[in-house]
This record gives sequence, structure tokens and C-alpha cells, in this order.
Amino acid sequence: MDQNNYTITKDMIVNDVVLIYPQTNEIFTKYGVDTCCGGIQSIEKTAAACNVKLDEVLKTLNEVIPKPEPEEVKAVEEVKTEATAAPSVSDTPESTSGSEITGNTTVKDIIKHNPETKGVFTKYGLLECGGEYGPEEAIYFFARVHNVDPDNLIKELNDVIHGKVAAPDVDADEADYAYENIYEKFIKTAIIIALSTGCVYGAFILFYMGIQRSLYSVPKVLIETHGHTQIFGWCGLFIMGVSYFVLPRFYAVRIYSGKLANLSFYLMVTGIFLVFTYRSLLPINNHYFIKSLILTGCIFEVLAVIIFLIVAVKTVLSAEKQELETYETFLISGYLWFLIVTMAHAFIVFYMLSVDETVLPHSVIYPLRHIQVVGFITLVIFGVISRTLPAFLGLKTPNAKMNLIIMFMLNAAVLVRAVSQPLMVYYADVSNMPFYYVFNTLYFTSGCVELISVFLFLYNLNILSKPEVDFSGMEIEKSYEKFIWAGLFWLIFAEIAMIVFTFQESFTDVPVSHAFMGSYRHAITVGFVTMMIFGFASRIIPISQGIKLHSYSLLTVTFILINIGSVVRVVFQPLAVHTGSVPAYMVMGISGFIESVAILLFGINIWKTMSAGKRQGSEEEGHDKITTVTAKTNVYHLIKQHPKTIDILVNKGFTQLKNPILRNTMTRAVNLAQATKMHHTNLDQLLKELNDYLKS
Repeated sequence: MDQNNYTITKDMIVNDVVLIYPQTNEIFTKYGVDTCCGGIQSIEKTAAACNVKLDEVLKTLNEVIPKPEPEEVKAVEEVKTEATAAPSVSDTPESTSGSEITGNTTVKDIIKHNPETKGVFTKYGLLECGGEYGPEEAIYFFARVHNVDPDNLIKELNDVIHGKVAAPDVDADEADYAYENIYEKFIKTAIIIALSTGCVYGAFILFYMGIQRSLYSVPKVLIETHGHTQIFGWCGLFIMGVSYFVLPRFYAVRIYSGKLANLSFYLMVTGIFLVFTYRSLLPINNHYFIKSLILTGCIFEVLAVIIFLIVAVKTVLSAEKQELETYETFLISGYLWFLIVTMAHAFIVFYMLSVDETVLPHSVIYPLRHIQVVGFITLVIFGVISRTLPAFLGLKTPNAKMNLIIMFMLNAAVLVRAVSQPLMVYYADVSNMPFYYVFNTLYFTSGCVELISVFLFLYNLNILSKPEVDFSGMEIEKSYEKFIWAGLFWLIFAEIAMIVFTFQESFTDVPVSHAFMGSYRHAITVGFVTMMIFGFASRIIPISQGIKLHSYSLLTVTFILINIGSVVRVVFQPLAVHTGSVPAYMVMGISGFIESVAILLFGINIWKTMSAGKRQGSEEEGHDKITTVTAKTNVYHLIKQHPKTIDILVNKGFTQLKNPILRNTMTRAVNLAQATKMHHTNLDQLLKELNDYLKS
């Protein structure tokens, strides 16, 4: 079929197509087209976001619809126009409480005007997305993309509103969890830990080392507890929180249990506190009670991870997926390494306490850290990247088979390296050279495989290829991208450093200095991991709140400071140690404070964004009614109170207002004067037309 003769074209909105041709619903479902909370996208953009071949979708869609007669074409266009311009519930006679719900009624208006319908949404696991009142999205499409029968859902909602059936009961606690955005407490606590016992604590340790001109001037136990809070507190809590946010949205299901998710939070935080506090006190007082508190903390951490895995797995299984996608294998691997390394840490701590030591055995430190950083954190990040980055950047879908091979290679490399390194050291100490060379070979090979795996993963992302979809004409927030690119650069740098150090240890039998190893570990934990946390948090959190980030200029300052701090630390730590330069030690010492300021600014930015999202509902309710439009009139409140003004604004060039998501985010902080400067529109003429409409 010639695409020029297609009735359904790539520029048509998915919502409109389903409304005009209901039979296309099955086609979209067949191809897995899922634009969760985004039914206002064109078919082209939706196909790109869902990694579906556009040509094939268009061909199939046009094959299932009847070919229109010439006189029918105009009718179809009229229906489409009416569907596009359909008013929301809040602005039509149907919007009041107790009125009829149609396919075009938004979820937000349904819940806001008819709170009793929350029970119906909870029944289908649809209450979590978009805040307390849900998203501003047509109920028909919202249901369809979440794999819920739209007609049945609409019928149930109308039956509840008209009193034909009793509203399903909603447990009060579960209702609170549903729109509480449970991930927030994880992210806020992760930020607090980073600004206390994590990054800031480490910055003071590093500064003291700089003053003393020695990396060994601080008790080793303090360095270990700092590392523990960074891994489990900063990174662990962040990953747990983001996982609780993205997994239900990846699979369009409700989180398995808000109560269990909360329990995992309290167990993890308590465990981190007990381990950090009482391990730090252990050199001063090694009483049995102190040791029991440390072990209790380790057990709490293990329980927290087990509960986290139960919630994550149950959430995924509730989607009843038939096939496992490759990005899921990265996530599953990372989560399993999280459990393995948490249990391993507990056993190692138990052994340490049983032999009356205050620090972990030296031979297990490097393998433990490698599993934590590469096995757990990096694999989870790879899973999220391979799922989201191609859609965000319009890239070609990664090759699934290659990604699967990469996943196995990377897991094997982490496992072999973790086992071979301590055994290599052991057999060298007992002078058993045959076994030493066996494990030395495995150690070197694992390093090579890890490097190749990372490079193949980045190649398979197609990040250097021309995007399949050009987003240049769309107003999409891209401030997060610089963090992603910088993070990938630091990952490449760290992996090259790793293979160089591996080569040195394997072929010269000379161990890598503590200074160089610290620089490598800093490059991957701060340069890569923290950079990715900053990037994805600045992208995901504003979307979850339905608003824009608090400050993009603050985000830019954060980006500059975290990179400066990382470069200074990575360069000047080995330079100071191997040259003995006093100025180099001092520069090394202040690098931690630079990074701490970056994390502080990031924390302020994210915290204020989440707080603004919570204030959003009350601000909407309390805004004065607009009777006269002025230059200072807020665009969001204008179109919220007078929806038909959208037509006037669109005709004046504000075409992005056709997108409900952008209407709900970008317009909140913009008045008409600012908007006309952005689009070079005559302000006086616009005000005249708007006021004429309000008076009519």
C-alpha cells in the first residue's frame, strides 16, 4: 500500500485514531505501543518511544480500517477535529459531580469531582500515576495503555457515580501509599545521608588526609564506614526508590505492596545507622553489646534487600508478561548482586567480629567493592539506560541478542574477578605458584571481558549513530543529557584505568598503589554513578510531580561542580602521593568539599521540586478567578479556568499548548508577557483578543 494514500498517517494523534477507528486499539496493543500517560503523542513519536517500527505499524493500521469514500474523508476529518478539540470534564456540563463519564473525560477531573471513584481506580491498579488526582489524560486512552478494558472501566465508574453500585472500599493506608509517591522518602533520605555520613563526611576525611599529607592518617574503619554509607545509603536507597517508581510504570501496574516498600525503607535506614555508628565506635569499645548492634544492622540490611526484591519481582509478575526483555535481565542481575553483596558483607562482618578485628579483611575489600559498584549499581544503571535512553534520544533500538550476550559477559566478569582476586593473593602468600598463575590468568581475563562488555554495551546503544527520530522541533527538556554523556565518559575512563591496573598486577606482580586505586574507584562511583543519579533524577522526578525542575541554572552549576571535583580528586590524589607535593595534597583535600557543594545544590533542587509538586493541588484550588487578562496573568491558570483560550493562544503560535503534558508543566511558571517574548507575539493584540473572549 502506498503511504501517500494512507488514511492514518504518522502525524495523527494515537488517541484520535483509536476514537475514530476503535478496531485499531487491537493493533496498537499487538505492537505493544504503550505511551503511559502520553496518549496525546503522534503515532511517529509514540512508535519511537516504544521502539516499534513506524512503517509496519502504519501499514497494519491502514489495512484494518475500511477505505473511505471521497465524501467520507471530510467526515472523518470533522470527527477528528471534534475529538481533538473535545473539552475536558471540568469545562462542560458533564464535568460536575454525578455526571456521565465519557472516553474523553480526564482521569484528573473524574477523581477530583468524584472522589468515590478512587476505589475503582485502585481495583485496577491505576491510582498511583500522576499524583493525588491522577494525570490529565483521557480515561479511554489511559485505561487502554494500562491494559485495562476501557469500556468496562468507564461503565464501572458511571455506575459508581450514579449510585447503581457501591464504590469499592479502599483501605485508608493503601490509598495514602498509592499517591504518596513512595520513592520520595528513599531519595530524600539518600540525599541526607550523602550530605552527612556520606560525601560530606568523606570530604572532611580527605581534607584531614591532605593536611596530614598521608592517605593513612585516618583510621581505616572510618574509611570503611564512609564507603558503606555511600554504597547502601546514597546509591542503594536511591536505586531502591527509583526502582519503586519506574517498575510500575515500565509495566503499567501498581506497586505490589506500599507497606512492604515502606518496611524495606525503615529496615535499610536503621541498618545503615547501626552499622555506621557502632562500627565507628568499635575501636573504642568492642563490648558484646556493640557487636550485637552491628550484626543487627547487617541483618536489617539483608532483610531490607530481600523485601525490596520481593516487591520488585511481584510487581513485575503482576504484569503477566510472556517474554523477558533484555533490559530486564540487567535489572534482575543487578538486584541479585545487591542481595549477594549485602549477605556477603554481613558474613564478613560476622567473621571480623568473631576474631576481634575492627576492620574487614584486606583480601575481600576490593572484590566486595567491585561487586557493589559493577555487579549491583552498574548493571542496574545499564538496565535503566537500555530501556529509556533510546526512547529519550530517538535512537535505534539496541540489538536484543547482543545485549543478552553483554549481560552474560559482564556478570561472568564480575563473578570471576570477585573470586579470583582474593584466591590469587592467598596462593601468592603461601607460595603455591601453579594455583597463583591460574587465578592470575582468570583475574586478567575477567578484566578484559569487563572492558569489552562495557564498550559493546555503549556501542549497542547506538549513541554515536544518527537518531532515527528527530526531536529538534519539539520542546523537550534536555538538561539531563549532559549528565548522561559525562557519566558515560567517566565510565570509559574508569574502565580503561581498571584494565591498565589489572595488566600491571597480572604481569608485573606489583600491586597498584592505594592512591591510584582510590582515583579509579572515585571515577566510577562519583564520575559515573553519581553523574547518572543526577541526570536521571532531574529527568524523572519533575515528570512524576507533573511540574518542571525547580531550577535548571542550579542544575548546570551542579554539573560543573561535580565534574570539577571529580577531575581534581582523580588527578591530584595520585599526584600528591607519588610526588609528595604539599600544594597537591591541599588541592586534593578541597576536592571533596567541591563535590559536597554539588550534592547540596542537587539536593536543594530535587527537594524543592518534590515540595512544589505537593503544593500543586492546593495552589490550583486557591487561585483567584480570572476576569480580566493582563500581561502578568499566569498562562496555566488562564487556560485552566478558561480552556477555550487555548484556541486563541495556539492561533498566535503557541502550538505546544496542544500537548496536555506541556500545558500542565511548562505553563505553570510563565505569564503572558514572558510567553510572548518567547514566541515573538504582539502582547497588546493577544490581550485584546483574550479579554474580548472573556467578555463575550
